[in-house]
Amino acid sequence: MSRRRNKKVTKFRRVPRLNIGGLAFLLILVYVIVTCILYWKKPKISVYEVTEKEISNEYNCTGLILRDEKIVNATKEGYLNYYYMDGAKIPKNKVVYTVDSSGEIYNLLKDTNANMSLSKSDRRLLWDNITDFRKTYNGSNYHSVSDFVYGVNNTVLELSASNMSENVKKILKEEKLSGSYESVSSSQSGIICYFMDGYEKKTKENIGKKDFDMSKYEKKQLRTEDMVKKDDPAYKLITSEDWNIILHISKELYDKLEEKQSSDLKKNVKTSYVTIKTTRDNLNTTVPYDIYMKEDSYFAILSMSEYMEYFLNDRFVSVDVILDNVNGLKIPTSSLIKKEYYQVPAEYVTTDEDSGKKGILKEVYDKSGKKSYSFVETSDCYEDSDNMVYVNKDLFSSGEWICNQKTQERYQIAVTKKLQGVYNVNYGYSVFKPVEIVYKNQEYCIVKPDIENGLSNYDHIIVDSSTVSEDDLINNYKGE
Repeated sequence: MSRRRNKKVTKFRRVPRLNIGGLAFLLILVYVIVTCILYWKKPKISVYEVTEKEISNEYNCTGLILRDEKIVNATKEGYLNYYYMDGAKIPKNKVVYTVDSSGEIYNLLKDTNANMSLSKSDRRLLWDNITDFRKTYNGSNYHSVSDFVYGVNNTVLELSASNMSENVKKILKEEKLSGSYESVSSSQSGIICYFMDGYEKKTKENIGKKDFDMSKYEKKQLRTEDMVKKDDPAYKLITSEDWNIILHISKELYDKLEEKQSSDLKKNVKTSYVTIKTTRDNLNTTVPYDIYMKEDSYFAILSMSEYMEYFLNDRFVSVDVILDNVNGLKIPTSSLIKKEYYQVPAEYVTTDEDSGKKGILKEVYDKSGKKSYSFVETSDCYEDSDNMVYVNKDLFSSGEWICNQKTQERYQIAVTKKLQGVYNVNYGYSVFKPVEIVYKNQEYCIVKPDIENGLSNYDHIIVDSSTVSEDDLINNYKGE
Protein backbone atom coordinates (compact mmCIF):
# COMPACT_ATOMS: atom_id res chain seq x y z
CA MET A 1 0.00 0.00 0.00
CA SER A 2 1.49 3.24 -1.10
CA ARG A 3 1.91 6.02 1.40
CA ARG A 4 -0.67 8.73 0.92
CA ARG A 5 0.87 12.16 0.18
CA ASN A 6 -0.03 14.80 2.66
CA LYS A 7 -1.82 17.37 0.49
CA LYS A 8 -2.38 19.91 3.27
CA VAL A 9 -0.61 23.20 2.40
CA THR A 10 0.11 25.86 4.92
CA LYS A 11 -0.08 29.42 3.48
CA PHE A 12 2.16 32.17 4.88
CA ARG A 13 1.01 35.83 4.97
CA ARG A 14 3.14 37.96 2.69
CA VAL A 15 4.83 40.85 4.42
CA PRO A 16 3.99 44.06 2.45
CA ARG A 17 6.97 45.78 0.94
CA LEU A 18 7.48 49.49 1.36
CA ASN A 19 7.25 51.28 -2.02
CA ILE A 20 9.96 53.88 -1.64
CA GLY A 21 9.33 55.36 -5.09
CA GLY A 22 5.63 55.84 -4.53
CA LEU A 23 6.17 57.41 -1.11
CA ALA A 24 8.74 59.82 -2.51
CA PHE A 25 6.36 60.82 -5.29
CA LEU A 26 3.58 61.38 -2.77
CA LEU A 27 5.80 63.57 -0.61
CA ILE A 28 6.95 65.60 -3.59
CA LEU A 29 3.35 66.03 -4.73
CA VAL A 30 2.28 67.27 -1.28
CA TYR A 31 5.26 69.65 -1.19
CA VAL A 32 4.41 71.07 -4.61
CA ILE A 33 0.75 71.54 -3.68
CA VAL A 34 1.60 73.25 -0.37
CA THR A 35 4.21 75.44 -2.07
CA CYS A 36 1.72 76.50 -4.76
CA ILE A 37 -0.94 77.28 -2.16
CA LEU A 38 1.49 79.36 -0.13
CA TYR A 39 2.71 81.08 -3.29
CA TRP A 40 -0.75 82.08 -4.41
CA LYS A 41 -1.77 83.16 -0.92
CA LYS A 42 1.34 85.24 -0.47
CA PRO A 43 0.68 88.88 -1.47
CA LYS A 44 2.45 89.93 -4.64
CA ILE A 45 4.94 92.71 -4.15
CA SER A 46 4.53 95.53 -6.64
CA VAL A 47 7.56 97.54 -7.71
CA TYR A 48 7.37 101.03 -9.21
CA GLU A 49 9.95 102.70 -11.43
CA VAL A 50 10.65 106.25 -10.29
CA THR A 51 10.44 108.88 -13.04
CA GLU A 52 10.91 112.63 -13.14
CA LYS A 53 7.55 114.32 -13.60
CA GLU A 54 5.66 117.56 -13.21
CA ILE A 55 2.47 117.62 -11.15
CA SER A 56 -0.02 120.42 -10.75
CA ASN A 57 -3.06 120.60 -8.50
CA GLU A 58 -6.07 121.89 -10.42
CA TYR A 59 -9.34 123.15 -8.94
CA ASN A 60 -12.27 123.34 -11.33
CA CYS A 61 -14.57 126.30 -10.67
CA THR A 62 -17.57 127.97 -12.24
CA GLY A 63 -16.75 131.50 -13.32
CA LEU A 64 -19.17 134.37 -13.86
CA ILE A 65 -18.04 137.04 -16.32
CA LEU A 66 -18.57 140.72 -15.51
CA ARG A 67 -17.92 143.53 -17.99
CA ASP A 68 -18.76 147.23 -18.36
CA GLU A 69 -21.97 146.68 -20.33
CA LYS A 70 -24.55 149.18 -21.47
CA ILE A 71 -27.90 148.35 -23.07
CA VAL A 72 -28.74 150.80 -25.88
CA ASN A 73 -32.47 151.16 -26.60
CA ALA A 74 -34.17 151.74 -29.96
CA THR A 75 -34.89 155.39 -30.74
CA LYS A 76 -38.16 154.62 -32.56
CA GLU A 77 -40.41 151.76 -33.53
CA GLY A 78 -39.59 149.74 -36.62
CA TYR A 79 -37.53 146.97 -38.20
CA LEU A 80 -33.82 147.20 -37.42
CA ASN A 81 -31.05 146.45 -39.85
CA TYR A 82 -27.57 146.34 -38.29
CA TYR A 83 -24.31 147.44 -39.91
CA TYR A 84 -21.85 145.82 -37.47
CA MET A 85 -21.11 142.19 -36.78
CA ASP A 86 -21.26 140.76 -33.27
CA GLY A 87 -18.03 141.60 -31.43
CA ALA A 88 -17.02 144.44 -33.75
CA LYS A 89 -15.50 147.63 -32.37
CA ILE A 90 -17.63 150.63 -33.24
CA PRO A 91 -16.41 154.23 -33.07
CA LYS A 92 -18.46 157.11 -31.71
CA ASN A 93 -20.97 158.84 -34.06
CA LYS A 94 -20.97 155.99 -36.62
CA VAL A 95 -24.18 154.45 -37.97
CA VAL A 96 -24.92 151.25 -36.03
CA TYR A 97 -28.30 150.35 -37.47
CA THR A 98 -31.16 151.68 -39.55
CA VAL A 99 -34.85 151.75 -38.64
CA ASP A 100 -37.57 150.97 -41.15
CA SER A 101 -40.69 152.35 -39.44
CA SER A 102 -43.17 151.49 -42.21
CA GLY A 103 -41.91 147.99 -42.97
CA GLU A 104 -41.86 148.59 -46.75
CA ILE A 105 -38.12 148.19 -47.11
CA TYR A 106 -38.15 145.26 -44.73
CA ASN A 107 -40.71 143.42 -46.88
CA LEU A 108 -38.69 144.10 -50.02
CA LEU A 109 -35.57 142.84 -48.29
CA LYS A 110 -37.38 139.65 -47.23
CA ASP A 111 -38.42 139.04 -50.82
CA THR A 112 -34.87 139.67 -52.02
CA ASN A 113 -33.42 137.29 -49.41
CA ALA A 114 -36.04 134.59 -49.88
CA ASN A 115 -33.93 132.90 -52.52
CA MET A 116 -30.67 133.59 -50.73
CA SER A 117 -28.32 130.61 -50.56
CA LEU A 118 -25.39 130.21 -48.19
CA SER A 119 -21.91 130.41 -49.60
CA LYS A 120 -19.32 127.71 -48.97
CA SER A 121 -17.66 129.83 -46.27
CA ASP A 122 -21.05 130.50 -44.62
CA ARG A 123 -21.84 126.79 -44.50
CA ARG A 124 -18.39 126.14 -43.10
CA LEU A 125 -18.99 128.67 -40.32
CA LEU A 126 -22.20 126.94 -39.28
CA TRP A 127 -20.58 123.52 -39.44
CA ASP A 128 -17.71 124.70 -37.21
CA ASN A 129 -20.24 125.75 -34.58
CA ILE A 130 -21.85 122.31 -34.69
CA THR A 131 -18.48 120.51 -34.56
CA ASP A 132 -17.31 122.51 -31.56
CA PHE A 133 -20.54 121.70 -29.75
CA ARG A 134 -20.23 117.96 -30.45
CA LYS A 135 -16.68 117.90 -29.05
CA THR A 136 -17.66 119.52 -25.73
CA TYR A 137 -21.24 118.21 -25.35
CA ASN A 138 -22.23 117.15 -21.86
CA GLY A 139 -25.73 115.77 -21.46
CA SER A 140 -25.91 116.86 -17.82
CA ASN A 141 -25.16 120.49 -18.67
CA TYR A 142 -28.21 122.13 -20.21
CA HIS A 143 -26.41 125.47 -20.20
CA SER A 144 -24.07 124.20 -22.94
CA VAL A 145 -27.07 123.24 -25.09
CA SER A 146 -28.72 126.63 -24.74
CA ASP A 147 -25.40 128.32 -25.57
CA PHE A 148 -25.14 126.21 -28.71
CA VAL A 149 -28.65 127.12 -29.84
CA TYR A 150 -27.92 130.79 -29.21
CA GLY A 151 -24.65 130.55 -31.12
CA VAL A 152 -26.24 128.98 -34.20
CA ASN A 153 -29.09 131.50 -34.21
CA ASN A 154 -26.62 134.32 -33.82
CA THR A 155 -24.57 133.07 -36.77
CA VAL A 156 -27.66 132.78 -38.96
CA LEU A 157 -28.76 136.31 -38.05
CA GLU A 158 -25.20 137.51 -38.69
CA LEU A 159 -25.29 136.11 -42.21
CA SER A 160 -28.80 137.41 -42.81
CA ALA A 161 -27.89 140.93 -41.63
CA SER A 162 -24.81 140.92 -43.84
CA ASN A 163 -26.90 140.13 -46.93
CA MET A 164 -29.53 142.69 -46.01
CA SER A 165 -26.97 145.45 -45.64
CA GLU A 166 -25.71 144.76 -49.15
CA ASN A 167 -29.23 145.08 -50.54
CA VAL A 168 -30.45 148.13 -48.61
CA LYS A 169 -28.76 150.78 -50.78
CA LYS A 170 -29.85 149.02 -53.93
CA ILE A 171 -33.50 148.94 -52.83
CA LEU A 172 -33.46 152.54 -51.63
CA LYS A 173 -32.12 153.68 -54.97
CA GLU A 174 -34.49 151.59 -57.12
CA GLU A 175 -37.65 152.05 -55.06
CA LYS A 176 -36.95 155.62 -53.94
CA LEU A 177 -38.10 154.87 -50.42
CA SER A 178 -36.36 157.04 -47.89
CA GLY A 179 -39.04 158.75 -45.81
CA SER A 180 -39.57 155.84 -43.41
CA TYR A 181 -35.93 154.90 -43.26
CA GLU A 182 -33.69 156.37 -40.56
CA SER A 183 -30.04 155.80 -39.61
CA VAL A 184 -29.04 155.62 -35.93
CA SER A 185 -25.47 156.40 -34.82
CA SER A 186 -23.60 155.39 -31.69
CA SER A 187 -23.28 157.88 -28.85
CA GLN A 188 -20.00 156.37 -27.66
CA SER A 189 -17.40 153.85 -28.79
CA GLY A 190 -17.23 150.25 -27.66
CA ILE A 191 -17.64 146.61 -28.64
CA ILE A 192 -21.09 145.73 -29.92
CA CYS A 193 -22.90 142.66 -28.65
CA TYR A 194 -26.39 141.31 -29.37
CA PHE A 195 -27.57 139.51 -26.23
CA MET A 196 -28.84 140.46 -22.78
CA ASP A 197 -29.39 138.33 -19.68
CA GLY A 198 -30.05 140.65 -16.75
CA TYR A 199 -26.47 140.58 -15.46
CA GLU A 200 -25.48 143.81 -17.21
CA LYS A 201 -25.71 145.92 -14.05
CA LYS A 202 -24.16 143.33 -11.76
CA THR A 203 -20.92 144.24 -9.97
CA LYS A 204 -18.49 142.17 -7.93
CA GLU A 205 -19.93 143.79 -4.79
CA ASN A 206 -23.46 142.40 -5.33
CA ILE A 207 -22.61 138.97 -6.81
CA GLY A 208 -23.63 136.10 -4.52
CA LYS A 209 -24.00 132.33 -4.52
CA LYS A 210 -27.49 132.46 -6.05
CA ASP A 211 -26.14 134.22 -9.14
CA PHE A 212 -24.26 131.02 -10.09
CA ASP A 213 -27.48 129.00 -10.43
CA MET A 214 -27.37 128.30 -14.17
CA SER A 215 -30.66 126.36 -14.12
CA LYS A 216 -32.50 129.69 -14.04
CA TYR A 217 -30.23 131.48 -16.47
CA GLU A 218 -31.83 132.93 -19.63
CA LYS A 219 -30.14 134.68 -22.52
CA LYS A 220 -32.14 136.90 -24.90
CA GLN A 221 -31.14 137.54 -28.51
CA LEU A 222 -31.46 141.27 -29.30
CA ARG A 223 -31.22 140.95 -33.07
CA THR A 224 -34.60 139.98 -34.41
CA GLU A 225 -36.58 140.01 -37.62
CA ASP A 226 -39.65 141.22 -35.74
CA MET A 227 -40.64 144.85 -35.30
CA VAL A 228 -38.92 146.53 -32.34
CA LYS A 229 -40.80 149.05 -30.23
CA LYS A 230 -39.38 152.37 -29.17
CA ASP A 231 -37.15 152.10 -26.06
CA ASP A 232 -36.85 148.33 -26.46
CA PRO A 233 -33.23 147.04 -26.23
CA ALA A 234 -31.52 147.35 -29.64
CA TYR A 235 -27.99 146.22 -28.84
CA LYS A 236 -25.44 146.08 -26.07
CA LEU A 237 -22.19 148.02 -25.89
CA ILE A 238 -19.13 146.89 -23.93
CA THR A 239 -17.33 150.08 -23.04
CA SER A 240 -14.07 148.77 -21.53
CA GLU A 241 -11.65 146.00 -22.42
CA ASP A 242 -10.95 145.38 -18.74
CA TRP A 243 -13.18 142.67 -17.33
CA ASN A 244 -13.46 140.22 -14.46
CA ILE A 245 -14.22 136.57 -13.82
CA ILE A 246 -15.82 135.90 -10.44
CA LEU A 247 -15.11 132.33 -9.27
CA HIS A 248 -17.26 130.49 -6.77
CA ILE A 249 -14.58 128.48 -4.92
CA SER A 250 -14.25 125.88 -2.18
CA LYS A 251 -12.95 126.57 1.34
CA GLU A 252 -9.83 124.52 0.51
CA LEU A 253 -8.99 126.65 -2.53
CA TYR A 254 -9.79 129.84 -0.62
CA ASP A 255 -7.27 128.86 2.07
CA LYS A 256 -4.57 128.09 -0.49
CA LEU A 257 -5.10 131.40 -2.30
CA GLU A 258 -5.09 133.26 1.01
CA GLU A 259 -1.84 131.53 1.99
CA LYS A 260 -0.31 132.57 -1.33
CA GLN A 261 -1.37 136.17 -0.79
CA SER A 262 0.16 136.18 2.71
CA SER A 263 3.39 134.75 1.36
CA ASP A 264 3.52 137.43 -1.35
CA LEU A 265 2.93 140.21 1.19
CA LYS A 266 5.89 139.00 3.24
CA LYS A 267 7.99 139.44 0.10
CA ASN A 268 6.54 142.97 -0.40
CA VAL A 269 4.56 141.75 -3.43
CA LYS A 270 1.26 143.63 -3.33
CA THR A 271 -0.49 141.83 -6.20
CA SER A 272 -0.83 138.05 -6.22
CA TYR A 273 -1.11 136.08 -9.47
CA VAL A 274 -2.57 132.68 -10.26
CA THR A 275 -2.48 130.48 -13.37
CA ILE A 276 -5.84 129.53 -14.88
CA LYS A 277 -7.00 127.38 -17.77
CA THR A 278 -10.44 127.58 -19.37
CA THR A 279 -12.03 124.20 -20.05
CA ARG A 280 -13.68 125.03 -23.36
CA ASP A 281 -10.99 126.96 -25.25
CA ASN A 282 -8.04 125.53 -23.29
CA LEU A 283 -6.79 129.09 -22.75
CA ASN A 284 -3.86 129.10 -20.31
CA THR A 285 -2.79 132.39 -18.74
CA THR A 286 -1.59 133.97 -15.48
CA VAL A 287 -3.73 136.75 -14.00
CA PRO A 288 -3.95 138.85 -10.81
CA TYR A 289 -6.56 137.78 -8.28
CA ASP A 290 -8.22 138.75 -5.03
CA ILE A 291 -10.46 136.76 -2.67
CA TYR A 292 -13.40 137.52 -0.43
CA MET A 293 -16.12 135.85 1.64
CA LYS A 294 -19.83 136.56 1.42
CA GLU A 295 -22.19 134.95 3.90
CA ASP A 296 -21.20 131.24 3.87
CA SER A 297 -19.57 131.25 0.41
CA TYR A 298 -16.06 131.89 -0.91
CA PHE A 299 -15.15 133.81 -4.05
CA ALA A 300 -12.11 134.80 -6.09
CA ILE A 301 -11.93 137.73 -8.51
CA LEU A 302 -9.73 137.33 -11.58
CA SER A 303 -8.75 140.61 -13.22
CA MET A 304 -8.59 140.32 -17.00
CA SER A 305 -7.46 142.74 -19.70
CA GLU A 306 -7.16 140.36 -22.66
CA TYR A 307 -9.08 137.57 -24.42
CA MET A 308 -12.49 139.21 -24.08
CA GLU A 309 -13.33 138.29 -27.68
CA TYR A 310 -13.14 134.58 -26.77
CA PHE A 311 -15.95 134.96 -24.24
CA LEU A 312 -17.98 137.79 -25.75
CA ASN A 313 -21.25 135.83 -25.79
CA ASP A 314 -20.61 133.94 -22.55
CA ARG A 315 -21.72 134.77 -19.05
CA PHE A 316 -20.49 131.58 -17.41
CA VAL A 317 -17.18 129.83 -18.03
CA SER A 318 -15.55 126.71 -16.57
CA VAL A 319 -12.12 127.58 -15.14
CA ASP A 320 -9.33 125.39 -13.76
CA VAL A 321 -7.22 127.17 -11.14
CA ILE A 322 -3.71 125.67 -11.26
CA LEU A 323 -1.69 125.55 -8.04
CA ASP A 324 1.35 123.67 -6.73
CA ASN A 325 3.05 123.31 -10.09
CA VAL A 326 6.23 121.42 -9.13
CA ASN A 327 8.93 119.28 -10.76
CA GLY A 328 10.64 116.29 -9.20
CA LEU A 329 10.55 112.52 -8.82
CA LYS A 330 7.05 111.06 -8.88
CA ILE A 331 6.31 108.23 -6.42
CA PRO A 332 3.08 106.60 -5.15
CA THR A 333 1.86 107.92 -1.81
CA SER A 334 1.37 104.31 -0.69
CA SER A 335 5.13 103.73 -0.91
CA LEU A 336 5.88 106.14 1.95
CA ILE A 337 7.07 104.79 5.28
CA LYS A 338 8.79 106.34 8.31
CA LYS A 339 12.06 105.32 9.92
CA GLU A 340 13.63 106.66 13.09
CA TYR A 341 17.14 108.15 12.94
CA TYR A 342 19.51 109.77 15.39
CA GLN A 343 19.92 113.50 14.78
CA VAL A 344 23.47 114.87 14.76
CA PRO A 345 24.86 118.34 13.88
CA ALA A 346 26.46 118.23 10.43
CA GLU A 347 29.83 119.54 11.71
CA TYR A 348 30.39 116.24 13.55
CA VAL A 349 30.59 114.33 10.28
CA THR A 350 34.16 113.91 9.05
CA THR A 351 35.96 112.11 6.21
CA ASP A 352 38.36 109.22 6.78
CA GLU A 353 41.74 110.01 5.17
CA ASP A 354 42.45 106.41 4.17
CA SER A 355 39.10 105.27 2.77
CA GLY A 356 37.65 108.67 1.83
CA LYS A 357 34.34 107.64 3.40
CA LYS A 358 32.16 109.78 5.63
CA GLY A 359 31.75 108.96 9.29
CA ILE A 360 31.64 110.09 12.90
CA LEU A 361 34.24 109.78 15.66
CA LYS A 362 32.73 107.93 18.61
CA GLU A 363 34.30 107.94 22.06
CA VAL A 364 35.21 104.44 23.34
CA TYR A 365 36.80 103.38 26.61
CA ASP A 366 38.90 100.34 27.53
CA LYS A 367 38.74 98.44 30.81
CA SER A 368 41.03 100.93 32.50
CA GLY A 369 38.82 103.83 31.47
CA LYS A 370 41.22 105.17 28.89
CA LYS A 371 39.43 107.12 26.14
CA SER A 372 40.01 106.62 22.43
CA TYR A 373 38.05 107.28 19.26
CA SER A 374 36.42 104.83 16.85
CA PHE A 375 35.53 105.88 13.31
CA VAL A 376 31.93 104.86 12.54
CA GLU A 377 31.11 104.94 8.85
CA THR A 378 27.84 106.76 8.06
CA SER A 379 27.85 106.69 4.29
CA ASP A 380 24.06 106.33 4.17
CA CYS A 381 23.36 109.40 6.32
CA TYR A 382 21.00 112.17 5.20
CA GLU A 383 21.52 115.92 5.70
CA ASP A 384 18.64 118.40 5.74
CA SER A 385 18.54 122.13 5.01
CA ASP A 386 19.02 122.96 8.73
CA ASN A 387 22.53 121.42 8.78
CA MET A 388 21.37 118.40 10.75
CA VAL A 389 22.51 114.90 9.78
CA TYR A 390 20.43 111.79 10.38
CA VAL A 391 22.30 108.54 11.01
CA ASN A 392 21.12 104.95 11.30
CA LYS A 393 20.13 104.00 14.87
CA ASP A 394 21.91 100.66 14.52
CA LEU A 395 25.28 102.47 14.50
CA PHE A 396 24.97 104.11 17.92
CA SER A 397 23.34 103.73 21.30
CA SER A 398 21.50 106.48 23.08
CA GLY A 399 23.81 108.32 25.46
CA GLU A 400 27.05 107.70 23.56
CA TRP A 401 29.38 110.62 22.96
CA ILE A 402 30.80 111.73 19.63
CA CYS A 403 33.56 114.21 18.87
CA ASN A 404 34.00 117.09 16.45
CA GLN A 405 37.40 116.37 14.88
CA LYS A 406 38.12 120.04 14.19
CA THR A 407 37.00 121.68 17.43
CA GLN A 408 37.18 118.66 19.79
CA GLU A 409 33.69 119.55 21.03
CA ARG A 410 31.54 116.69 22.31
CA TYR A 411 27.94 115.83 21.49
CA GLN A 412 25.79 113.18 23.17
CA ILE A 413 23.68 110.97 20.95
CA ALA A 414 20.06 111.18 22.13
CA VAL A 415 17.71 113.15 19.86
CA THR A 416 15.75 111.07 17.33
CA LYS A 417 13.51 111.98 14.46
CA LYS A 418 11.35 109.97 12.10
CA LEU A 419 12.06 110.56 8.43
CA GLN A 420 9.77 109.74 5.55
CA GLY A 421 11.16 107.51 2.87
CA VAL A 422 10.61 104.51 0.63
CA TYR A 423 12.05 101.02 0.17
CA ASN A 424 14.49 100.92 -2.74
CA VAL A 425 14.96 97.46 -4.34
CA ASN A 426 17.58 98.15 -7.01
CA TYR A 427 19.82 95.36 -5.65
CA GLY A 428 17.19 92.70 -4.93
CA TYR A 429 16.55 93.60 -1.30
CA SER A 430 14.71 96.47 0.37
CA VAL A 431 16.79 99.46 1.46
CA PHE A 432 15.26 102.51 3.15
CA LYS A 433 15.86 105.75 1.24
CA PRO A 434 14.78 109.08 2.76
CA VAL A 435 12.75 111.47 0.61
CA GLU A 436 11.97 115.17 0.84
CA ILE A 437 8.39 115.79 -0.27
CA VAL A 438 7.65 119.01 -2.16
CA TYR A 439 4.08 118.13 -3.15
CA LYS A 440 1.63 115.45 -2.10
CA ASN A 441 -1.91 114.39 -3.00
CA GLN A 442 -3.91 111.24 -2.27
CA GLU A 443 -2.30 109.19 -5.03
CA TYR A 444 1.18 110.54 -5.79
CA CYS A 445 3.99 112.63 -4.34
CA ILE A 446 6.70 114.74 -5.90
CA VAL A 447 10.03 114.46 -4.06
CA LYS A 448 13.28 116.34 -4.53
CA PRO A 449 15.71 114.63 -6.90
CA ASP A 450 19.41 114.05 -6.28
CA ILE A 451 19.43 114.48 -2.51
CA GLU A 452 22.31 112.68 -0.77
CA ASN A 453 21.55 108.95 -0.35
CA GLY A 454 18.06 109.60 -1.71
CA LEU A 455 16.21 108.53 -4.85
CA SER A 456 17.28 109.02 -8.45
CA ASN A 457 15.48 108.80 -11.76
CA TYR A 458 14.62 105.20 -12.79
CA ASP A 459 15.15 103.75 -9.30
CA HIS A 460 12.82 100.89 -8.35
CA ILE A 461 10.79 101.14 -5.15
CA ILE A 462 8.09 99.12 -3.35
CA VAL A 463 4.60 100.41 -4.19
CA ASP A 464 3.04 99.35 -0.86
CA SER A 465 5.59 99.72 1.92
CA SER A 466 3.43 97.66 4.31
CA THR A 467 4.11 94.47 2.30
CA VAL A 468 7.84 94.28 3.13
CA SER A 469 10.36 95.08 5.85
CA GLU A 470 13.81 96.58 5.54
CA ASP A 471 16.48 94.20 4.18
CA ASP A 472 13.86 91.73 2.85
CA LEU A 473 14.91 89.82 -0.25
CA ILE A 474 12.66 90.78 -3.12
CA ASN A 475 12.35 87.84 -5.52
CA ASN A 476 8.62 87.73 -6.07
CA TYR A 477 7.29 90.98 -7.44
CA LYS A 478 5.57 92.51 -10.41
CA GLY A 479 6.44 95.84 -11.98
CA GLU A 480 4.24 98.86 -12.44
